[in-house]
Amino acid sequence: MKNKILIALNLLLFMSCTTNSLDLSTVDYNQDAGTYLDGLSSSSKTEQKGHYEADLKGEDASFKLVDKGEKLTNYVFMGEKNTAQLNYAGLAINDVMGTALSVYDNKIAFMRMHVKNDQSIALFETLKKKIGEPTDVVYNEGNNFDENDKSQKLLFDKLPKYTKKVKDDMLDEYYVTYPENFVWDKNDVIYQLTLSATGNYVDNQLVVISKKAFKDKVIMGYHNPAQDPILSKYIK
Repeated sequence: MKNKILIALNLLLFMSCTTNSLDLSTVDYNQDAGTYLDGLSSSSKTEQKGHYEADLKGEDASFKLVDKGEKLTNYVFMGEKNTAQLNYAGLAINDVMGTALSVYDNKIAFMRMHVKNDQSIALFETLKKKIGEPTDVVYNEGNNFDENDKSQKLLFDKLPKYTKKVKDDMLDEYYVTYPENFVWDKNDVIYQLTLSATGNYVDNQLVVISKKAFKDKVIMGYHNPAQDPILSKYIK
């Protein structure tokens, strides 16, 4: 009997220490954020008041927070312990790069995440299956062709529709164009998948941002929407 009690107590202790898990691909950006975040442990959680405005001082310019009633909660998930709670349709999160989530008006309004480098192409295929063909593709055209470059070989093999070998007749050499940014404009939410061919592998970053958060200038890095070279056209 005593052993049974000890086993039951250990089971309860294990259950109390176990956090929830979250498949980031299931997030509905119109639903209450607590549906997804309750029970998760993060590396940091910070409160933000205000939006970003340019702070001009002579020829120097920076951005500062100006409080007009905006309230956000920003979460960061770094390290194996915290990122192990997360996945994207089963794809493992890169625990070094981690994940950032921002809650605005009680909804998840921003996500920046990286899956493990060997899953970069799988992430693109997952997004295409989930939300359809990209609205736009922005190409990188600045790389010389190198038949020994592992990342180029991967792009030619896995994304032949988007990856091309082009000859520069003036220089009599070849260069590679590959899809550096895939963009999806879906239901007041913008998805931006960035791929980076690094030689040994293809790196990735997925950003998802609500148009409201983008327009309201509440997310650092996306605080100047009119000047964003890729995404500005989606909020006009």
